[in-house]
Amino acid sequence: MHEIAIRMTKRNHNAFVHLLGALESQGFEIGELLITRDFNEILKAKPRAVLYSFFTEEIWEVEKEVKILKETFNPLLVAGGYHATAMPKHTLKVLGFDIAVIGEGEEVVYQLLTALKQTNFKFKITKDLLSILGLAFYLNGEFTFTGFAGVEDFWRFPPYPEGLRLIAPIEISRGCPFGCYYCQTPYIKGLRMRHRPIDQIVKYSRRMRDMRYITPNAFAYGSPGAILKLNKLEALLRALQPLRNEGRRLYYGTFPSEVRPEFVLPETLELLLDYADNRRLAIGAQSGDDDMLRAMHRLHRVEHVKRAVEYMIEYGIEPVVDFIVGLPNESKESQRKSIELMKWIMSKGGKVRAHYFMPLPGTPWARCKPSPLSEEMKRFLGRMAAKGKIEGSWGNQILLSKRLQRLIEEFYEEPMSYAGGINKAC
Repeated sequence: MHEIAIRMTKRNHNAFVHLLGALESQGFEIGELLITRDFNEILKAKPRAVLYSFFTEEIWEVEKEVKILKETFNPLLVAGGYHATAMPKHTLKVLGFDIAVIGEGEEVVYQLLTALKQTNFKFKITKDLLSILGLAFYLNGEFTFTGFAGVEDFWRFPPYPEGLRLIAPIEISRGCPFGCYYCQTPYIKGLRMRHRPIDQIVKYSRRMRDMRYITPNAFAYGSPGAILKLNKLEALLRALQPLRNEGRRLYYGTFPSEVRPEFVLPETLELLLDYADNRRLAIGAQSGDDDMLRAMHRLHRVEHVKRAVEYMIEYGIEPVVDFIVGLPNESKESQRKSIELMKWIMSKGGKVRAHYFMPLPGTPWARCKPSPLSEEMKRFLGRMAAKGKIEGSWGNQILLSKRLQRLIEEFYEEPMSYAGGINKAC
């Protein structure tokens, strides 16, 4: 009988694979866990505790499952991920979880599960949990927060468990110094990049046929994040070449990571051509208006995007460029400038991915409302999508954005993050 279940999904797969590697490396017997994507399997097994990890956009589906679990056999429910960190009171009181993990979970989840097992599998919240950093729960009716859990040297933990046939793109860097106001990553993972050492990346990449990595900015490997350290980047890519020679393919700067436009230079593209297999590169433009880029704290300009696209075309690499439409206080003129930049990118042979602004908890723009799309923008996106020239889920995200606005208006919480005091006027 499994006492603890892991509720895996397509979206939390990477996070749980890494967490299982961390649990195993600390001595937890992961064979004791029921790890499944099948919700019905959890209902059949009736474990004493169930672990979830989810984004804010998923809370409505998660809430349905929590209700079924509570009504069926009422296990102890533990939540982690971006939403639990940004809105722990909502996670506990509204969604119905018993414990929220706040921050980076490698150490706190091990300590939590170990402590719960020591209660002879009663799985109850007691004052013993107060000594574990990174938890939020209600104790005797009072909201209790034990402190934010950070893992400075996340690389101490392997990116996947050795004892299970589970694999995911390897997280090679964590944190981001740019602090874009719409993004949760810097405010939860920290404003300085930390990196997994090269020898570890090579070691763990042996398990992958297609080598892919998770990083906020692939070309910033080895640096604090805001500068290029070409020698460190080349050292990493060169070290992976023996694995390529064995038949593995190396994809660098593509999903699930991207590259900031100002890091796209002839010298970085030459490394890509020499050492990697992908001939596409994902970069974030986000807007075609310099005023909007300043407003969202992107810390690059439109000229950097254009320069990056021109360099990529010159080197035979297809640009895949992300935009966010409907940004807070975005005027029709700003949207027109984004349209012009998108047209220019497509005329050069690049692809565009369009996303609609969604206010996310734990960010400076959490309480900001999106701007309506101009008729010109609607027509443009519709035509280009019909022609297959624009990718992205901007249409569905309009409805989701409205749901997120209502959620934050009703349940807003001050974020418990590394950065603290991040509220910004829109």
